[in-house]
Amino acid sequence: MAQEKEIIDNEAALEQDHVTLAEGEHETEGAESAEEHEASYAHLSKEEILAATLELSKEVSFRKVDTALRLLKAEIDQRNKTERETALEKFLADGGVADNFEFKQDDMSKKFFAQYKSLKEKKAKYFDDIEKKKANNLASKHDALKQLKELVDSGKTDKTAFEKLKEIQTKWKEAGQIAPQQSEGLYESYKALLDRFYSQKNIENELLDLDRKRNLVAKLELCDKAEKLAEVLNINESIAQLNRLHEEYKAIGPAPKEDQEAIWQRFKLASDKVYERKRNTVEEIKKEQAANMKLKQELCLKIEVYPEFTSTKIGEWNTKTQEILALQDEWEKVGPAPREVAKDINKQFWTNFKAFFANKTKFFEQIEQARTENLKKKVALCEQAEALKDSNNWDEVTEELKKLQAAWKEVGPVPEKEKDTIYERFKAACDAFFERKRNRRADQDKEFDENLAKKQAICEQIEAMAVAKEKDLKKLEVQQAAFSAVGFVPRKNMTTIQERYAKAIEDFLVNVEMNAGEKDKLKFGLQLKGYENTPNAVKKLKDREQVLRKRISNIENDIALWKNNLDFFAKSKTADRLRTEFGAKIDESTKELNSLKAELKSLQQQG
Repeated sequence: MAQEKEIIDNEAALEQDHVTLAEGEHETEGAESAEEHEASYAHLSKEEILAATLELSKEVSFRKVDTALRLLKAEIDQRNKTERETALEKFLADGGVADNFEFKQDDMSKKFFAQYKSLKEKKAKYFDDIEKKKANNLASKHDALKQLKELVDSGKTDKTAFEKLKEIQTKWKEAGQIAPQQSEGLYESYKALLDRFYSQKNIENELLDLDRKRNLVAKLELCDKAEKLAEVLNINESIAQLNRLHEEYKAIGPAPKEDQEAIWQRFKLASDKVYERKRNTVEEIKKEQAANMKLKQELCLKIEVYPEFTSTKIGEWNTKTQEILALQDEWEKVGPAPREVAKDINKQFWTNFKAFFANKTKFFEQIEQARTENLKKKVALCEQAEALKDSNNWDEVTEELKKLQAAWKEVGPVPEKEKDTIYERFKAACDAFFERKRNRRADQDKEFDENLAKKQAICEQIEAMAVAKEKDLKKLEVQQAAFSAVGFVPRKNMTTIQERYAKAIEDFLVNVEMNAGEKDKLKFGLQLKGYENTPNAVKKLKDREQVLRKRISNIENDIALWKNNLDFFAKSKTADRLRTEFGAKIDESTKELNSLKAELKSLQQQG
């Protein structure tokens, strides 16, 4: 009886050691659990937030899932709030009543909350299954305890009862883990019943010794397994396996008395080595986290300047964005800092990170506002172009559209989504007019070609009359009237046909008997009539008038200069020769001057 009592006591000690070790392990796991990163998702689009949420389905840590879901949901809620406020403002601006406003989430938000719900349900189901399993395990242990009590109350301690006890012990062992707060009391009842059974049993020492030897073999096997755990690289896996070995050790009955302490010390030593590795790992983690803290502090100092950045150039903002995103990449590559400072360091970094992007958003909102104003200006230009596109006032509208096109180039950029649409609208209006103008010119060019052929035919007739030495001016006037009656010719042929016409008239007048002055006057009159029905006739007359005036002025200056020279050289030995030369020049120039003045007078009368 004393021997069995000692076995029960050893099992109780083992159970207590296991509970203590399990509690210590729980605390260590809590200490090493991944810190809650205050990661920012503010820079992500809704599509990227949804993708990040879907990616969480692969995460095995519900703590990490909860942290990420909380931050992601906050971002989605903020986006929806902003979108709702914007939609409400537009609704009210359009004349809507606030009570009638209804906001519908977009598909991205719906998909996000569907995934959000799915993950929450997955977590709930996971822990619900654990609780159900523990409840089932508890029920199994209660049932085993009930059977053990019935066995003990029966008072039987024969071989059949002993075998029944082994079945109950197996059932107890296979029942699995239960809640810690239930485990201790339940085990105390189990231990007490076992104590009663062994107190009651009166079995042969041979059978008891055999059973204890079997227990010894089983416990030696557990020692071998525990000692091999030192070779398992993953320390968390080692701890998990060790906990299972402790459960098995407790479920095995007592070993022979002389071996109990030795086998327990061996098993405990193997366990201590595993836990020592755990403690060393924790120390290494602490050192690594301290180094990570320094790196993150340096990054916090680097990012402090970014909230103060300001610029009016998009390129400089984009450059700074690349720089700060590079800092973010560095930050994310650094492991966790010590838990007691992690939250403050994270807050310091991400606050400055968010501030920069808030400023950037404000800058681009101003840019977008300016682009919206530019859009209004371009819409006005489109409306002006559209109002002109059907006009037949070709020259005036052409100049006006050129001015609108120049004004278009002066207007700055518009919102990107409107860029192509507004340009195509403006271009369509301009193209419509110029296409109509081009079609008109095609018909006009055909008419001009026909006119050129007519004028060439008239020139041929005048040239033929000149060759025939025709002197009848009335015939020439008939041809001249016909020439003037013909409309415009192609611009490239205007000078050529006019020169041919003038040459033909000059050749004809060679045969007519009249003095040079009369011929010049007649030729000039015919030239004036030739200007009729030509493009820019008024301008040509004015140009001719300017040429005449300039020529008259030059000749008058020359005559005055020659006369002054005559007075200056009056006493010179060569005065007679000079007088003769200058006198001839003066007479000749005076005749030309009179002719030019007559031509100018006729030109003024024509105008």
